[in-house]
Amino acid sequence: MKRIVRSTRVFLFLCLFLGAAFWAGHSVDADAAIVSTSHQKYTYTEYKKDLKQLRKKYKEHCQVNTIGRSADDRNLYEVVLGNPEAKKHLVVIGNLHAREYMTTQLCMSQIEYYLKNYDKKINGEKVSKVLDKVAIHYVPSCNPDGTAISQFGFNAIRDKELRADLKRMPGSSTHWKANARGVDLNRNWDVAFRRAGRRGYAGFHGSRAASEPEVKALVKMINKTEKKGRIVGVVSYHSTGSILYGRCAGNATAKVAQTTTRMYRTAQSLTGYRLMPAESLSSAGGCSREYFLYKRKIPCITLEVGRGACPLSIREFPSIWQKNKDVVFREASLFD
Repeated sequence: MKRIVRSTRVFLFLCLFLGAAFWAGHSVDADAAIVSTSHQKYTYTEYKKDLKQLRKKYKEHCQVNTIGRSADDRNLYEVVLGNPEAKKHLVVIGNLHAREYMTTQLCMSQIEYYLKNYDKKINGEKVSKVLDKVAIHYVPSCNPDGTAISQFGFNAIRDKELRADLKRMPGSSTHWKANARGVDLNRNWDVAFRRAGRRGYAGFHGSRAASEPEVKALVKMINKTEKKGRIVGVVSYHSTGSILYGRCAGNATAKVAQTTTRMYRTAQSLTGYRLMPAESLSSAGGCSREYFLYKRKIPCITLEVGRGACPLSIREFPSIWQKNKDVVFREASLFD
């Protein structure tokens, strides 16, 4: 009889132990990071999968919208954090240049970090309180086609005509900056636009302003967002150099220049990045930052993350993350 009692006790203990281990394991899995930062080539497939998981896990505070399609028919996604009906909106764009795809990884990590801490405080401010008044609109990857080229070569482009044209263009696929049509998406905007360069890995502004589907999609998103409320600022992520563009030329209104200064000082206090001189509108023709500042009268800063040659080594990510993890939230909190 005593043996039976002892056996029963052992059995129950094992059940409790295994049950606790099972649920503990599931608790860890549930809290595990969705966005991986342990490898360099953060792919379009992985990006789509992560967006789906983030939307599912944080559906009350996160919207994922398709705002357009790239030249090679990949989705361009907008991720909205917080109250989409807020009166104020902050826009964040990454990966305009193909080989700078670590900026997508950074934006996605920021998105997850802010959502995970939605009911907590960052730098003493409640995340939910700020995002209820200032919605953040991310476009983490503005150039998914170019990224596929930089990561996997020209054969990553599925359209036969695009692929054939690309193989006739100058430049290494690994160091590709342009989109799948050989156009620099950061020089294709409708502000002091001028045609320059030739189709290839870098330098071609396009046949005309806003000729590219990716730029058209971003402008359409900006127009749609402005109908909901005021866009208080734009944060644009590039690489490399650990530098910051935040000065305005004389073309900016006093209000835009003043707010841009507040934005760059906030970013600089967190990152320590070196502030660059202002570019004249003529020298920066067709540039996205100048489009926002001078054409749309929206304050805008550009952060160039990292120090090495692009594509950046994954070894740089921990340092980039520590400097930039709070940047976008702190920028939003300026307008709370």
